[in-house]
Amino acid sequence: MKKLGLLFLSLTLSLGVFAQAKYQAKVIIVFMGEKNATFDESLFPNCEFYYTPGIIATEKKTNTLSGKIAGSITGDDYSTAYDVSFSGTPEAAYKTKMTETVLFDINGYVSGLYKSFDNIVLSPKKNLQGTYDYASYNAVSKDYIKKGDETKKAKKAPKKPKHLFDYYGMEIPFDFEVENAAGEKKSIRNIVKGEPLTILHTLYISPDADFKSGLESGANKTGKEFLSDRSNTSKSFRALKILFEFEENIYGNKVIL
Repeated sequence: MKKLGLLFLSLTLSLGVFAQAKYQAKVIIVFMGEKNATFDESLFPNCEFYYTPGIIATEKKTNTLSGKIAGSITGDDYSTAYDVSFSGTPEAAYKTKMTETVLFDINGYVSGLYKSFDNIVLSPKKNLQGTYDYASYNAVSKDYIKKGDETKKAKKAPKKPKHLFDYYGMEIPFDFEVENAAGEKKSIRNIVKGEPLTILHTLYISPDADFKSGLESGANKTGKEFLSDRSNTSKSFRALKILFEFEENIYGNKVIL
C-alpha cells in the first residue's frame, strides 16, 4: 500500500523534466502564520523559509466565485474554497496583499511578477495593446544576474495599490519581521535585497494541511484511513507545487517524495 501511495503522489505532483536554469535567483518562501508541524523544509533545499507566527488566519467556507479565486490566491488547493482574513501581528504583513510571487533586484525594489517559469510580468503598466509585457525566467535572470540590471526607482508611490506588485520600482512598503524555523528574526526588506535577483513567494496554507501521514506506510491503518491520509497529503503538496517548480526549473533539483 505504501508503494501505491507514493506512486499516486508522484503522479499528482509531476511537473515534467526541465533543465537547470543557467542563472539562479535567491528564492524566499514566507508562510502567513506559524510553521506547519508536518512540513519538512529539507525537501526544498534551495529555498529559504520564513514564518509569521503572530498572524492568525480565519477561514470561512464559501461557494462564491470570489471565494474560489481567494482560495487560489492563498494557495489553498482543497476542493472546498475559503475566504481567508488575517489578524494579529505584524499587521504590515497583510496590510498589502502579499500572497503572490514577486521578483526583487539587488536594491530590494519590486521588479516583476512571477506567473510561471515562462511568464513573468515585467511591469504593472500595460503596453499600447492593453496587455502586460512578459518575459521568461531565463531572459529575466540573464538581465539581472549576468548583466547586472537594476530596476529604475519609482518616482512616486502608486495611487490605489492592491497588491505588492503595484509597488514596482519601490521597496516593500511596510517593513516587518519574519522568522525562520529556529526562531531567528529578520527584516522582510533586508532578506529581499543584496542579491542580483530574488524571488519572494508568500502564501497561506491551512493548518489542517497534512504533509506527512500520506507518505507513511499503511501498517496499523484501515484501508479507509490510509486512503484518507494519502488524499489529504497529496492535496497539501499540490498547494506547494510552485516550490517543486522552483527547485526543478531553477536549480535542476527534482524533488522526489
